[in-house]
Amino acid sequence: MHDTIPVAEIMVETVVTAAPDATATEAATLMRNERVSSVVVVRDGEPVGIVTEGDFATELCERKDLGRLELSAVMASPLTTITPTASIVDAVDLLRSTGIEHLPVVEDGDDRDTLAGILTTTELTYYVPHLARGPGHNEPEPARRRVRTDTLYERDDWEFEYRGADETTVSVGDIARFSKTLSEDDVEAFAEVTGDTNRVHLDAAYAAETRFGERIVHGVLANGLISAALARLPGLTIYLSQESSFRAPLSVGDRATAVCEVVEDLGRAKYRIETTVFDGDDTPVLEGDAVVLVDELPPTAARERDASAIQ
Repeated sequence: MHDTIPVAEIMVETVVTAAPDATATEAATLMRNERVSSVVVVRDGEPVGIVTEGDFATELCERKDLGRLELSAVMASPLTTITPTASIVDAVDLLRSTGIEHLPVVEDGDDRDTLAGILTTTELTYYVPHLARGPGHNEPEPARRRVRTDTLYERDDWEFEYRGADETTVSVGDIARFSKTLSEDDVEAFAEVTGDTNRVHLDAAYAAETRFGERIVHGVLANGLISAALARLPGLTIYLSQESSFRAPLSVGDRATAVCEVVEDLGRAKYRIETTVFDGDDTPVLEGDAVVLVDELPPTAARERDASAIQ
């Protein structure tokens, strides 16, 4: 299935470049300002080398002459490239065999090659994470951390924020946000657990021929991020109801954020909450309302909370 998907479909077309006589400091500044992890070195319009953030971390960090050091002296060359029409399986094989993480995409010309884009392990991980990891390789999950009394653990790649006048109680106007990337592994695990194996979520070739043009996250899985945000409200949150409208599809590998705002105190520790899930471009993909009951924490958790506050 994946050998029918060309590199051109997932490559990044906007490539940050620099001339061979540019300095290492200028390249590092480009990476920071453009928020990229590499700079392709181009001479007379033709790509001839590459410098990555890994080079700075492992080889250049102790150099004192970065302001005078030209890229031609430190760039990786000859350049390993791939064509836009090659399959992403070919790209994975090439990255594995060479041990690199950045693959310039080059179109062959009569006189010289033309830079068409760049493909990195990041794009491949979003699109085909099990291929990018390689057979038999189990990438370690982000570490679990015990940092709260109302959740059993947190992970380093999750983000949570709570804004309220008093973060020990729930009040109208309080806002909770929870973010995580919904990976291919998440989607496949959700399909296995629930039995929802609709091919639009699991089969890239099939999904490409639908109105979405790509695989999308299960709507209920995206809705689950709302539950994650509500679980982190002060106290023991009990879901009573949820109404949701799906506004847009959410791509597999996108980082989604659930935003929950307490809009009404219904009495007896019940609250109405406006719920929205945004994709990585801040487009609302899901909107709705929830009603929750917020109980006091069980005695053990309450003692842990109080002890943590004293520390």
